[in-house]
Amino acid sequence: MFIFPLTQLILRLPGCPAGLPKAHPLNQLAMQAAFIAPLSLLVIGAAALYNINWFHPAFMLILGTHYLPFIFLYGMWEFAVLSATLIGGGVATGMLLPDTFVTGGWFTAVVLLLFAVLVQITSGLSK
Repeated sequence: MFIFPLTQLILRLPGCPAGLPKAHPLNQLAMQAAFIAPLSLLVIGAAALYNINWFHPAFMLILGTHYLPFIFLYGMWEFAVLSATLIGGGVATGMLLPDTFVTGGWFTAVVLLLFAVLVQITSGLSK
């Protein structure tokens, strides 16, 4: 929930630009991508009402879908890997482990941490 405001703060403190120029054509795509996850919370809630153990798998599907436009928006193939891993992991967790609650949450945490490391490594190699 605080990812965007904290990122804005971290970028603005040293005087870095915190966004695209106002007339940039991708501004609208960034806005739409930003609203995918919060607006999908109702779907996650509905899945959890049906089976509380589907909370994390549903969130994984929504989060993976949320990252799909980032492939184009940031021009980073790594977001395709992240999206596929979260979507596939959400489906697998929901179908294969429907009676466990925490597995999807821990899987997602590990995937996001590995993604951060992957991006750091690949961006360091490209310099």
